[in-house]
Amino acid sequence: MSRGFFQQHTWLRFFYRQTQRSGFTLLELLVAMVIGGIISAGLLVLVVQLIQANSREAARSDTQRDLQAAIDYIARDVREAVYVYDGNCLLERPTGSTLECPGLRRYLPENISENASNTPVLAFWRVDALPQILRDRCKNNADRFANPRDLPAEVRGVPCLSGRMYSLVVYSLNSEQTTGAVGRARIRRYELPQFTAQGGAQIPPQINTGWVDPVSKETNFFSWPLNISTLTASSPLSLQASRPGRTTSNFVLTDFVDRIGLYDGAGNKAQPPILNGYEVTPRRESSASNEPPRGFYVYVKGTENKGALNQEVVIRIQGDAAGRPGVAGVNLARPVIPISLETRVLTRGVTDKAAE
Repeated sequence: MSRGFFQQHTWLRFFYRQTQRSGFTLLELLVAMVIGGIISAGLLVLVVQLIQANSREAARSDTQRDLQAAIDYIARDVREAVYVYDGNCLLERPTGSTLECPGLRRYLPENISENASNTPVLAFWRVDALPQILRDRCKNNADRFANPRDLPAEVRGVPCLSGRMYSLVVYSLNSEQTTGAVGRARIRRYELPQFTAQGGAQIPPQINTGWVDPVSKETNFFSWPLNISTLTASSPLSLQASRPGRTTSNFVLTDFVDRIGLYDGAGNKAQPPILNGYEVTPRRESSASNEPPRGFYVYVKGTENKGALNQEVVIRIQGDAAGRPGVAGVNLARPVIPISLETRVLTRGVTDKAAE
């Protein structure tokens, strides 16, 4: 076929030239690589954002579930309370009309009440069943109850007739970053029962150090553990032989609580709102800058009844998912993924719930 034929037919000439090429030029390859890189980078950014969003949502869901389990546990615990302390009675001894209330700080284990990283928030008395070993002892000596003098030492002083005892429970907000700590702060539970499980059939029951009967002739829930006859003295008499020792038995309910909890528009500490008829605990301070941590706080109503009537308790937790896999920011000033929960509980007072 002659060359002139291709010159007369332009489209055939173009096809002929294309068939003579062996590949792409360097410029074409560079352009293709740049375009491909831009598209790949965009897709990579999108994938990373999707993974991060999925991680944050999973962290939020897991934290929400943990906090809900924690607040439900606390609510069930408080429903069994016979007396709940409010912010005026929990830490320091107030003055004025509430002089009878001693403040519990100096009567709790030091690592709970004297630790700058640990703030007692909720304290109450509840009625618990005796340890099984003591119930078995009571059952084995049931025929001797008619004459208390004949009771053996192994059950002497044990409330066998009711099979129950009073226990002091304290929930705290703890922000120590110790080994095993993951989140910004955590809620811990401490319990001081009258007795603990003790082995040996002949061992006399030992009352736990620091435990004092809150319904004895010398004291009551409101004034515990002070002798009520010395309340007006400059140095009221404590019925505790000694303060409870440092405890390691307080366990963690949840590890993802925000320590500060409440913030104003500028990101500074904020005070909890006032609920008419309720006392907030820890106690509300005169200024926001002096406020205690509010990642976990409660409102209590009816403390002045000294356990004779029902009390109402509002529990609030300000959580944060910081520390979860894929969620950094444990040391930031503000929560990364804030979560707020609230529940209300009505206690039933002492009526029909006394230990014996």
